[in-house]
Amino acid sequence: MTKEVILRGIAASWGIGIGNAIVVKVQSYKNTPQLRDNPIKALEKTKERTLNMINELISEVTPEVAEILRAHKLMVEAIIEEALELVKAGKAPEEAITIVTDKYIELLKNSGSAVIQLRSDDLVDIKNTLLQNLLEGEDFNIKENSVVVAKEIYPSQLIKYSKKGVVGVVTEKGSYTSHAAIIARNLKIPIVFGIKDATKIINDGNLVIVDGFSGNLIVNPCESTIKKYIKRKEIFRGLFKKFEDGKDEIAETKDGRKILVMANVGNEDDLNTALLNGCDGVGLFRLEFYFMNTNSLPSPQELAQIFEKFAKKLEGKPLTLRLLDIGGDKEIPYLEIPKEHNPFLGLRGIRYLLKHEKLLKNQLEAIKLVKYKNMKIMVPMVSTVEEIRELKKIIEKDKGDKKIGIMAEVPSIVFMADKIMKEIDFISIGTNDLTQYIFAVDRTNEDVSYLYDDMHPAVLRAIAMLTKEAQRANVPVEVCGELAGNPLAVPILIGLGITELSVSPTLIPMIKWIIQRLSYREAKELVKRVLELENGEEVREEVRKFFKNILKIELPW
Repeated sequence: MTKEVILRGIAASWGIGIGNAIVVKVQSYKNTPQLRDNPIKALEKTKERTLNMINELISEVTPEVAEILRAHKLMVEAIIEEALELVKAGKAPEEAITIVTDKYIELLKNSGSAVIQLRSDDLVDIKNTLLQNLLEGEDFNIKENSVVVAKEIYPSQLIKYSKKGVVGVVTEKGSYTSHAAIIARNLKIPIVFGIKDATKIINDGNLVIVDGFSGNLIVNPCESTIKKYIKRKEIFRGLFKKFEDGKDEIAETKDGRKILVMANVGNEDDLNTALLNGCDGVGLFRLEFYFMNTNSLPSPQELAQIFEKFAKKLEGKPLTLRLLDIGGDKEIPYLEIPKEHNPFLGLRGIRYLLKHEKLLKNQLEAIKLVKYKNMKIMVPMVSTVEEIRELKKIIEKDKGDKKIGIMAEVPSIVFMADKIMKEIDFISIGTNDLTQYIFAVDRTNEDVSYLYDDMHPAVLRAIAMLTKEAQRANVPVEVCGELAGNPLAVPILIGLGITELSVSPTLIPMIKWIIQRLSYREAKELVKRVLELENGEEVREEVRKFFKNILKIELPW
């Protein structure tokens, strides 16, 4: 292949990477007969080496990535413990590791949940790392400023490659919600998934451009294409330097409309990052981390201590606690979560809490113990008016003066918004699930993920309907899904009347910067145009024109 070719995939991490391709093949291992002499010692040494390697990585990465790696540590310890028993029974160390990891990989793959199946990639990653450390696997010769091309990529590989100066990653398989994608976004490595037969089409040394904005991969780009992408890369780099300037200022439009830019957090590290980036509060505090990282149900007193710590750090800023949201893609070992054929349409969110009232009251008692006026209670996965009324009967005596709101994540809430608004103090639109349910599509399924588009007019019209009813009832509206952190979506959301956005902590400076350059009046005009369009790409193109012609800002997106 010598002429320029454009291959289309899925953009999973922003940025532009230009470099020579290194095609990563299957891992090979050295022959190490000495393992037979002392297999138990070999396994214990492998465990020590692997844990030391993970600890070293934890010290160098962001809090969100560190959380993933801490989970890897727990898995390593459990796998080695089980493998040691097999070795004592006569199995070879490499065979024992393979048997144990393959067993758990198979369990996850048969879970019935596409998202839980994705987590099997983490176990494959751990299996490969353990075998490499045990059998002295040969590391690939990854050079600085290169683009890695592989069938798939795992978290630990990505972190290693970033340390070697890789400028982009391209794979045949992968998902936007995978841990590898999350890590790539944290490390600011542009990544494109879903390039069919990438390892066959691309050769070592081919010059390639990874477009982490559009999902395009350009192989053997011509001179004019290279110049165009170098310019886009400079625009992107320049913008990110500017974002830092206004992070501690109020996010206010040019015509005086104040917008709260809050943070989605799951632990204390997230909160610390959010505060450093100038957050106006916490719009979504996910409690799952504090239930998953323990072997038994945390007591109300233990939870209350966590809530108090968060409240103290926020110094009066809003703190919105989402009640435990399990089922679907989230499982907790010590809780009874039934195996379902389609868990995303099953017992999750409020449905699970109403069925397991003890678990609900455990959280409510903790909330009652916290004397913090600016704390709000948010209920996940509400589908009907009856559900919120039933919950309010249980919650009323324990909530004190704390406000109650819901996550708008299913289409039924859109159509019953006028009735729902009478029952709540605020509403938060969870655009990830709302988009998934509007299109009846699993975005982790590579065959249908192209249908998932949170900037499609169908989604924007649903948000418009919710916002209109909320304004009529004087109920504050927040958006807390990924759409809130998408720079192209910000003018639309402001124009729709949204006054609170809750985003990943690292995106706060960028979102504030954009808001400070917007006019509410101009954003409303933009909304009128985009709601009449037919698809998400038309919407994105209209917003790009808005940035360029109205705001005089050239974007790389």
